[in-house]
Amino acid sequence: MRTLIFVSTLAVCAIATPALAEEGDWTGPYVGVHAGYTGAKSQSDVTLGGSWSVETQSLRDEVTAAWSPKQSVNDMNFGAQIGYNYDMSGAVLGLEADISALRGKKVSSRGPIATTTYPTLSYTYGNTIDPKHMISLQARVGATMGDTLLYAHGGWAWTKAEMAAEIVSNGGYTKEGRIDKTLNGYIVGAGIEQRFGANVSARLEYSYTDQGDETYATGYRTGSTFTSPVYSESVTQDLRMHLVRVGLNYRF
Repeated sequence: MRTLIFVSTLAVCAIATPALAEEGDWTGPYVGVHAGYTGAKSQSDVTLGGSWSVETQSLRDEVTAAWSPKQSVNDMNFGAQIGYNYDMSGAVLGLEADISALRGKKVSSRGPIATTTYPTLSYTYGNTIDPKHMISLQARVGATMGDTLLYAHGGWAWTKAEMAAEIVSNGGYTKEGRIDKTLNGYIVGAGIEQRFGANVSARLEYSYTDQGDETYATGYRTGSTFTSPVYSESVTQDLRMHLVRVGLNYRF
């Protein structure tokens, strides 16, 4: 709801502005598009519960270590932005909302891996991270050098992402946990924007966002032959992203 109100306000400002932007002045609303590169990273940390407590510490350590990987997704992003700048004689303040589609999905599988505690027992481990799209609301502050604007930005971002973890043993133990929800956290970065005439500008921008972490539980899959006594696992998984985006804006 806050996103909708903010974007709607900026759109009204754009429509209500009667004159084109003046040469050398960055004041006014703008809309634009962007595309670029995303480097997403995710760490999974598994916690064992239930009847795992009767197993040896060495087995529990093996399982949590093998099932707690670091994952990365490197792919493209693209989207659109809308904002408003206020030029105070060379110092520029602004607000911007943007939405980016995030490409790329990482599904990793490791195993079967035999355990050292019970050599005849092996596990296959799987983990997934799939960022889908991101919306952000940010403030901008910068300084102009003629038709060039250098700026820093920061605010809050919301990212829709799917996370999952699975484990399968050669003894018929098969479980999976999966969530598909919106994570949120801070976003910061900096950029450079160049004007070409009164209305068009191009920019290069870097952003870093930490979307926090989510904890989810596993459940027995249909067909699991090992369901009693009950073993339980929870997975805490985070999401951090580096974004480099090239953008084109039209200023009103």
